[in-house]
Amino acid sequence: MSKILYPLFAALFFVAGCASDDYEPWVTRGVNAGIPEVRDSFTLERTACFGFCPVYKVIVDDRDILEFQGKRFVKEEGGAVGKRLPAGSYDKLRAIAAAHEFDDFDAAYPNDDASNCPQRATDAPTVIVGFEKKEKTRSVRVYEGCIGFEGRDRFDAMVAAMDAILDIDDLVGPREDFYGAKE
Repeated sequence: MSKILYPLFAALFFVAGCASDDYEPWVTRGVNAGIPEVRDSFTLERTACFGFCPVYKVIVDDRDILEFQGKRFVKEEGGAVGKRLPAGSYDKLRAIAAAHEFDDFDAAYPNDDASNCPQRATDAPTVIVGFEKKEKTRSVRVYEGCIGFEGRDRFDAMVAAMDAILDIDDLVGPREDFYGAKE
């Protein structure tokens, strides 16, 4: 039996070694072609707190495609979930940012010396809102325990309006699930 198998394996290895470097099986041909296209995008991220705060990141590109990356205390945890938002959603997110003067916010609250955060509570999550464009990247990082800074109400209203556009309640899930209450 080994007399038959040895030449068969030798022929198989010889043929496999003759394949060109750019060979791609027909089943996957074109799937991984080229460098991915760089797109303008919006990001909303919520980080951990001491308790059961949802931890996730949402990315919406300029084609209105949403990617939800659930990390902890969310219904869709681990991996990424994608969905198509209604046409014009990315443009609405940019319009909301412009209406709330997004570019006027500091990059972080509190900043390095905490001069822009008059009061701070502990164990709160952080909200990060950002836009990435080919020519410019801008993000604002707000620690939710930073209370009383100028523009806080404006920032909260902006994030609430953006949350309404994103419509991710089904991915985050009800908070009662993480506090032990039944739905």
